[in-house]
Amino acid sequence: MNIALLIIDVQKAFIGHRKGEEAYDRTFDYINHTAFLFREKNMPVIVVRDLSDGDDENYDNVEELLADKNDIEIIKYYNNSFWKTELEGILKSRDVDFVVLCGNAAEYCVLATYNGALERDFGAAILQNGVFAASQTGIMDIAYNRSVISHDVISYILKNK
Repeated sequence: MNIALLIIDVQKAFIGHRKGEEAYDRTFDYINHTAFLFREKNMPVIVVRDLSDGDDENYDNVEELLADKNDIEIIKYYNNSFWKTELEGILKSRDVDFVVLCGNAAEYCVLATYNGALERDFGAAILQNGVFAASQTGIMDIAYNRSVISHDVISYILKNK
């Protein structure tokens, strides 16, 4: 199994107002540590930015995302990160067959990208504790109705690569 991490829409315009919330820092702890594990094993880390509402400094990623110069950036204009982007081609060129999704927002872009991955025959799971949601019910919907993967399981999978 070749696996990639997709970090979706962690931009100032979308989540910057949430700084200071306990869940904000905890979510980035999970995202950043998981990204570190992927990078350590030379597995792709793909950072997706949504520019459908604009392209100024408000649409930069928040400072809490510890990005790396080797991360791949995808620009999108629709909820689904696969729709009218080069994401599918990038994954296929690296023989990726499974994606782990994290970022913002559970009910919208993360879910649309999850569905887009499945429609394109990729395996997919959402990083437990690694997503923001517009509401608590959004997190619960993901937990109850979608495949979720824990940091511990990812660590185990990558350790054995």
